Amino acid sequence: MNKFIVILLTVFIATGCVTSKKLYQKGRYDQALRKSVKKLRGNPEKTKEINILEKAFNSANEANNNRIKYLKTEGKPESWNEIFSNYSFLKDRQELVRTVLPLKDGSRVIDFPIIDYDNEIVNAKKNAAEYFYVHAKNLLSSNNRFKARDAYFELKKVKEYYNTYQDVDKYIEQARYMGITKVLLKFDNNTIIKLPPQYSKELLDFNTTRLNSEWVNYYVKSENMNFDNIVNVNLKIIDISPEKLKEKESVQTKTIQDGTEYQLDQHNNVIKDSLGNPIKIPRMVNISCKVLEILQQKAAHLEGQLEYSDNSDKSLITSKLIASDFFFENRVVTANGDLRALDNETAKLIGKPPLPFPDNIQMVMGATDVFKKVMIDALIENKYIIK
Repeated sequence: MNKFIVILLTVFIATGCVTSKKLYQKGRYDQALRKSVKKLRGNPEKTKEINILEKAFNSANEANNNRIKYLKTEGKPESWNEIFSNYSFLKDRQELVRTVLPLKDGSRVIDFPIIDYDNEIVNAKKNAAEYFYVHAKNLLSSNNRFKARDAYFELKKVKEYYNTYQDVDKYIEQARYMGITKVLLKFDNNTIIKLPPQYSKELLDFNTTRLNSEWVNYYVKSENMNFDNIVNVNLKIIDISPEKLKEKESVQTKTIQDGTEYQLDQHNNVIKDSLGNPIKIPRMVNISCKVLEILQQKAAHLEGQLEYSDNSDKSLITSKLIASDFFFENRVVTANGDLRALDNETAKLIGKPPLPFPDNIQMVMGATDVFKKVMIDALIENKYIIK
């Protein structure tokens, strides 16, 4: 059996073995109550479960009522949500227990009085919704995106209470928009090399949704909006090596079969087989070929930084180094001698002409393909920086 399943079953078994009495002793009154109700549905005469149910019900109700009394005495408007929750616990608990009442413990009949919590629940719900609505509007008036996010969740809470509540949908939409951190991704060339006009557009042409999160959106165009953060791709170094030609001479040798010859004995007489026919053996010869290899090489190196800044005060938050390399390499091979001596790799290169070296812009664009991938990976890896 899978080890994970064994562990999971062990947890379930261990949990199932916890008695309602143990749960009650640990102060887990509602869990104890649910377990007792389940037991009593199967056997309503279990005295021990009846006693636990009675004690757990009273203890849990006492805790909720004491909390409600304190919160009402304190009188804070933000407490109405908790008051609503406590009244809801009282009602749900009462409905659960009613499924097994009345119970008999010997001559004693246990049947808790039914309390109508509806008016208190409705009143707490109304006050909680009003508090969240008013408080959320105040948060929005601060024009702070982090407070706008708090407002968004408070307005969503209003929707949980009442699906239609004044103009709550309008404010939810407003809070959602105000709470989003808007990030502009831009490019600066701080090198001595002049780049093509479309360079920036091509570098930043990728799907930015990979960078977005619940409250952060990236853009590559200004789109007439105010941005909270700027991520600047600052290209600082473009290093292009000179065109290089490296010559290398070598000799390749090989021993091959070149026909056959008669096999001779020590007296140089032809050896014959049992039928009187001369015996032939392979004639092996050593061959060689001179190889001249010309290696064409050119390299480009790009280096820059991702600079994360707060657009409100232009302060730098952090920066991350990014870099890439691109290499041009071509081998031109000429041979003089017996071509059969060449290895397979060298033989394939015979007859291939030299290639024109890429110009500097071509080298830069080659390095940019790699640079772009490095940039995107770094942006994804560091997207947690923007909140």
